[in-house]
Amino acid sequence: MTKAKAEECDAYTTPLLAKLGGIEQLVVMGGNQLDAYDPATGKQLWFLPSLVGGRTVTGPTIAGEVIYTTRGMRGPLLAVQPAGTGELNHRNILWSHNEGTPDTCCPVVWSDLLFVVADDGVARCFETKSGNLKWKERLKGKYKASPIASEGRVFFLNTAGLCTVVSAAPRFDKLVENQLADETIASPATSDGRIYLRGKKSLYCIGR
Repeated sequence: MTKAKAEECDAYTTPLLAKLGGIEQLVVMGGNQLDAYDPATGKQLWFLPSLVGGRTVTGPTIAGEVIYTTRGMRGPLLAVQPAGTGELNHRNILWSHNEGTPDTCCPVVWSDLLFVVADDGVARCFETKSGNLKWKERLKGKYKASPIASEGRVFFLNTAGLCTVVSAAPRFDKLVENQLADETIASPATSDGRIYLRGKKSLYCIGR
């Protein structure tokens, strides 16, 4: 149950399976709240209400016992640590950041750092524990795909097929830019040392 109305009810997010507090949970963001369910029975385990923002596209990211998520329509980025069952409150929010949050792209975590990119191409790096901003840089182009992290690097893919690779580090360090002759909106996927990119014209597999 949610108190969201009209467009606030719309959610285009992907639920995540995770073990939190030793319990397998299905975590969902949307309808102005963050909540979790028992994947075997569908029973709601807990919910954090009043995250009013509008329709939600950016899905949650989980690292350790903390959930990183953005309230709908470019609302604040939140770090949430759920505890117990039933209704949670804002004491479960460890930190928040209000400026330049993404409308579409999900956050990604590497080690103790959180990386996000806004749809206009401004990327940010935060400390996961404190929410302290480590760097902020404008990347080329517009963004719909979520960044991915692998082998100490973060990959930012823009809508014009340009992938900017930076070090997953507290100091901004651009390593390389790679260009595909295609439009790219879908988020990259990785498997067995390869990156898969879905463009408007083709599906690409990038490997050694």
